Amino acid sequence: MENDTVQASNELTETVEKLFESDKFSDIVIKLKDRIFHGHRLVLYARGDHWSPDSLSKLNNLNWEHIETDISLAILRWVYTHKIDLSYSDNFILNLMKHAGEFKLMNLIKQCESKLIDSSCFENCVSFYTIAGEINALMLKNHCANLISKNWNRFTSKDFKDTNATLLYQLMKTNAQYPLHSAVKFHRADLVEVYLNENKGEIAKIINQSDNNGNLPLGLALSEKQTAIATTLCKFRADVNAKDQYSWSLLQRAIQRGDTYSAEFLIKQNADVFCVTPTTLDTCLHLACTHSESVLSLDGAVTTGPFSTDNFKEDVPLNDNKMVQIIQLLLDKGLDPSKKNAEGFTPLHIAVMARNDEIMDILLKEESIDVNARTNDGYPPLWYALHQSEEQYKNFAKKLLTKGARPDVVCSGEKDSLLQMIIGEDMEDAALFLLENIPLETINVNHMNKYGETALHLACMLGHTRLVKKLLSLGAVNIETISPSGRQAKNASNYSGFKQTCLHYAIIHHQSEIIDVLVDNLLAGPSTSDSLDCNLKDSNGNTPLSLAILVGFKECIPKLLQGGADLSIKNSDGMSVLHQAIVNGHTETAIFLLNNGADINSMTRDGLTPLHLSIENRLPEVVESLCRKGVDMSVPNKSGHCPLWAALISGQEDIASILVRNGVDTDAWGEGPDGCYQTLLHKAIDENNQSIAKFLIQSGCDLNTPRRPSPEGHGGEEARDGCTPLHLCCQWNLVDVVQTLLEHGAAVNRTDAEEKTPLHIAIQNQHKDIIALLLCHPGLDLTLRDNSGLTPFAAALTYRNNKAAQAILEKLPTAAEQFNNKGQNFLHVALQNNQVENVLFLLAINVDVNSRVRDQTQTPPLHLAAAGGNEVLIRSLILSGARVNEVDAYKQTALHVAASKGQAGAVSALLQTDAKPDVADSDGNNPLHIACKEGHLAVAK
Repeated sequence: MENDTVQASNELTETVEKLFESDKFSDIVIKLKDRIFHGHRLVLYARGDHWSPDSLSKLNNLNWEHIETDISLAILRWVYTHKIDLSYSDNFILNLMKHAGEFKLMNLIKQCESKLIDSSCFENCVSFYTIAGEINALMLKNHCANLISKNWNRFTSKDFKDTNATLLYQLMKTNAQYPLHSAVKFHRADLVEVYLNENKGEIAKIINQSDNNGNLPLGLALSEKQTAIATTLCKFRADVNAKDQYSWSLLQRAIQRGDTYSAEFLIKQNADVFCVTPTTLDTCLHLACTHSESVLSLDGAVTTGPFSTDNFKEDVPLNDNKMVQIIQLLLDKGLDPSKKNAEGFTPLHIAVMARNDEIMDILLKEESIDVNARTNDGYPPLWYALHQSEEQYKNFAKKLLTKGARPDVVCSGEKDSLLQMIIGEDMEDAALFLLENIPLETINVNHMNKYGETALHLACMLGHTRLVKKLLSLGAVNIETISPSGRQAKNASNYSGFKQTCLHYAIIHHQSEIIDVLVDNLLAGPSTSDSLDCNLKDSNGNTPLSLAILVGFKECIPKLLQGGADLSIKNSDGMSVLHQAIVNGHTETAIFLLNNGADINSMTRDGLTPLHLSIENRLPEVVESLCRKGVDMSVPNKSGHCPLWAALISGQEDIASILVRNGVDTDAWGEGPDGCYQTLLHKAIDENNQSIAKFLIQSGCDLNTPRRPSPEGHGGEEARDGCTPLHLCCQWNLVDVVQTLLEHGAAVNRTDAEEKTPLHIAIQNQHKDIIALLLCHPGLDLTLRDNSGLTPFAAALTYRNNKAAQAILEKLPTAAEQFNNKGQNFLHVALQNNQVENVLFLLAINVDVNSRVRDQTQTPPLHLAAAGGNEVLIRSLILSGARVNEVDAYKQTALHVAASKGQAGAVSALLQTDAKPDVADSDGNNPLHIACKEGHLAVAK
C-alpha cells in the first residue's frame, strides 16, 4: 500500500514537471517581460503560500513583466520541477532570491542564501545585506552584517546609496564609533536628521565632535559638497568656527585645499574670517592667494612652512576656480590685505609668488595695500615679481611700480637696495626694466649697502654691460667700498680688500667689456671729482693697474693706460706695476709695460730693480728687454750680489748669457774675504763652484789678476797673497776650471807673493791631475824658483811627490842636476837631510853620484852620506858608482868624514867596500888619527 503511494507521488511529480512550458491543461496566463507563459493554478497553489485558491480563481493572468525573463523562468522552473541552477552569477542569484521572496518561496530563498553566503565578500556584502533585509533572509543578512562590521571604515557613500534607511541606521548604530560622521560620509541626509533628532539631548556634544582623523561633521559635509547636510547641521547649531586637532578652522582648511564651495558656505554662515593659523599666523587671505596655475620657483623664497612652493595649489585651473570671489568676500569682510604672517609675507607677496594676476589685481585695488611691505628677510613683493619670466615680470612688476613700489627700498641686513639685490642675482634684464620704468627722482642709483657697494659695483662685478651704461647715464659715480666683506669677497676667493672702485671690481672679475665701457665713458665726458680715476688705490695699496697685474688680467692693461693709469705709482709694498708683473711671472705684460715707458731702474722697498726681480723669477725675455733698454747691470741686490752673479748662482746660465751678450762686467770687482777686493771668478773659485767659474772664463773675464786690497785698504792675507785664479784652482784642486783657464790663455808661469808658480802650488797640495795638466802646457817654465829656491822639481822632492818629479824629468831631463844657491843639487840635499826615498829615487834616475857641492869644500855625495852615518845610503851610492876614495878640497875621503863624525857603522861599510884607511888629508891625518883625536873609540877599533 505504501509503495503504491510513493509510486503515485512520483508519477504526479513527473506529470507536473512535464507541464513546465506546456499549454496542456493550462488555466492561467503569466505575462513575462518578453513572452507569455502558460501556467497552471494547481501547480502555483501547491508550490507557494503567495498563491491561494481564492486569489488565483479570480485571475485569468499574472503580470510578471517587472521581472527579467531569465529570473521569471528560473522561478517557474523551480515551481514546476523543484530544481534550480545556481551556477549563474551572484547578481542573478540575488535577484532570484529577491523575487522568490516576493512570492514567499521560502525553500528557494534558502537555497539562494546558501549560495550567496559562499560567495559573499567586501565588494558585494552591502547589496546582499540590503536584499536579505528586504525579504527577511536572516541567515544571509546576519552573515553580511558581520562582514560589514569587519570592514565598516572601508565603505563610501556609493556603497550605501541604495540601502534602506532603517537597515543602514541599524548598521551605523552597531558599527560606527561616530554615527553622525558616518551618516555625513555616506551622504545620507535622512539619517543625519534622524540621528540628531534621536539624540537631541547630546546635540551640542556630538555635532561638533571630531572623529579619530580630526574631521568635524560639518567639515565632512562641506568637503563632499553636501549642502543639504551642511544646512541641517547648521540648523542644529554646528560651530562654523570649530577647529581641528591642529587648531585650523573649517574656513582655513577649506581655503587651503582650494574648496571654494565650502569657503563660500562658511563665510555666508558668518564664520570668523579674521582667524590666523597657529605658528605661521597666516590669514585666510594668505591661504587663498596660494592658489594658482603655476608657482614661482625661487631660491630666495620661503623653503619651509605653509608658503614653501610645495604648499601652493596648482590642481585647479585658474579660469575655472572661484578663489577670486572668495578673496573678494574676505576683503569685503574687512580683512587687511597688508597683514603679515609670521615670516613677514603679506597676501600680496603670496599672490605674486603664485603668479595669480587676477588675485593681484583685486589686492592692488585696495587703498590700504602696502606694496613695499617686506618679509622678515627683507623682500618686498616687487622682488618676487621680478623673478618671473620676462613677459610676466613686465606685467606684475609694472603693476606694482604703478601702485608705488620702490626699487631703492632696503631689502636685507646688508643694507642692499632692491635694485642691488636684483643685480646680485645676475638679473640684468630685470634691473634694466626697473631703471626704465620708474621716475628718476624715485631712485638713488648711488645707494650704498653696508659694505659701501653701489649698484654700479655689482653690475661691474657681474659683467652687466648694458646695465653699467644705463647706471652711468643716470649719474652713477666712482664710489669706494668701505668693508672687505662685500659681495666681491664672497664671489672671489683670490683677492680681498676694500676702498675698491667699480673699476677694481671689474678687474678682479676679469670683465674686459665693462672696463672698456668705464674708460670710454671717462674719455667721453669732462673730468670731475666723481669721475672714474684709474689711479685710486684700494686698501691694499693697489691701483686698478697694479690689481690687473696681481690677478693676471693683462688684457685690460692697454685700456687702463688709455684711461690715464700711471705706471710709476707703487703699491703698499713699494712695488710698481712693472715690479708686480715680473714677480707674478707675467712676461708679456712686463715687456708691454717696458715698451710703454715703465722705469727700468725703479727700485722696490728692498732695493731690488726690475732686473733683479726678473732674474729671481727666471724671466729671460724680460731680462733681454731690460738690457736692450739700457738697464744698469751693475747694481747689487739686497744680498750684495750683482745681477750676473745672481743669475749664475741660481743656475740660470741662459740669463747670464743674455747679460754677457749685452756687455755686463764679467769681473764685477767687489768685496771678498776680510774686506779684500775680488772678481766674480775669484768668488766662484773660492766657493768651489766650477760651473760658474768656467762660465765666467768662457765669457771673457780677467784670468790672471790676483785679489787686492779694497780702495779703503781693507783685506787680509787674501788681498796680498798674489794668487791668480790659476793659483787658487791649483790650491783647491779645481781640475775643470784649471783646464778651462789653460784653454783660455791663463798665465801658467805667473808667481804669487812667495814666487810660487801654479805648478809649485799643485805639487805642494799633491793634486796630480792638475800637475799633469800644467806639465802639458807648452809654455811652462820648470826652472823658476820660489822664495825658498825650490824649482818645481825640488818642490816635488821636498813634498815627496816622486811621480811629479818623474813627470818633470820627462819634460826636463836636466831638472835633477840643478843646483841651488848653496851649490847643492837635489842629491846633496837629500843626503844631507837623510831622505832615503829621495836619494833612492835620484839614484834610480841615474843622477851623477860623484857630483860635488859647488862651494869651497867640493864635497862629493858619498861624504855627505858618511857624515849622516846611513849605511844603506852609503852602500847604495857605492853600488851606483860613487868613488869610495874620492877626496874633497881638504883631501879627506868619505872614511875621514865618517871617522870624524863617530859613525862606526859608516866606517865599517866603507872599509868593507875597499876604502883606504891610510890616506892622509891636507893636515896629514888619516882616518885613524881623526878618530883618536875626536875620541871615537868604536871607530878607532
